[in-house]
Amino acid sequence: MSNNYQWFPGHMAKALRAMREDIKLVDVLIELVDARAPLSTGNPVLQELAEGKIHIKVLNKSDMADPEATKRWVTFFRDRGDLALAVDSKRKQDVTTVETMLTRLARDEFKESDARFEAAVRAAGGDPGKRNVRIMVTGIPNVGKSTFINTFAGKASAKTGNKPGVTRGKQWIRLKSGNDLLDTPGVLYVKPLSEESGMRLAFLGSLNDNNLSVDELALDFVKWCLEAYPGSLSAKYGVEETDGLETMEAIGAKRGCLKKGGIIDYERAAGLIIDDFRNARLGRLSLE
Repeated sequence: MSNNYQWFPGHMAKALRAMREDIKLVDVLIELVDARAPLSTGNPVLQELAEGKIHIKVLNKSDMADPEATKRWVTFFRDRGDLALAVDSKRKQDVTTVETMLTRLARDEFKESDARFEAAVRAAGGDPGKRNVRIMVTGIPNVGKSTFINTFAGKASAKTGNKPGVTRGKQWIRLKSGNDLLDTPGVLYVKPLSEESGMRLAFLGSLNDNNLSVDELALDFVKWCLEAYPGSLSAKYGVEETDGLETMEAIGAKRGCLKKGGIIDYERAAGLIIDDFRNARLGRLSLE
């Protein structure tokens, strides 16, 4: 792998510092991760920041992930004591399950969680019986946070986009339930990433493509896909799966990604392959 998958922009470090202050304002933390790579897209520092808060881990974009892998991940998180569920944030009924969980936690049905909730409210200087639940939704860039917020709020309250850094400002959103939702910029974990974790983030678009070699990125993805999901590239593009470079060249030729003289346009072919993965046109694939 020739790409540097450990890139980290300074504005995200600033966002993390701001979040340490913002989290003091809320009772509930909803952390979005990408269901296709729930560990790599998680933010370990949130476990520390969320202490004393109700912390719900939402595996978003589950419609794009391998369903069997997603089931195993939900079980994994729940077995270690996390509140976890998988959703497609474009589906209102999926997002409603998150608020249903939140509402149950804020009532007496679960004594331990309710105690945590009341303690968090009182720590913030409020009365759990008199004020609305304050919620923060967070996650690293490109896990679908803004789309989730829009669906959660029932209106286009937050700006959405399909690239890192679209959401920059901070705003409170009043939900139909009467609860208050704090929108915050996505935060990427500040410690150096492993090559494998960084590569997964790059595949998903959580790292800025402008700082990466897209043809090397696509080649790494093709190599991964040949090993993890053999037959998926052949099924999508109608090419023979051989080694990484030959398969990528075959896809480029098949899809007309050519320069003058029939030379493969690697950049165009790479962009096609990565875009197809990110939009689940290669099927429901999980990176972890």
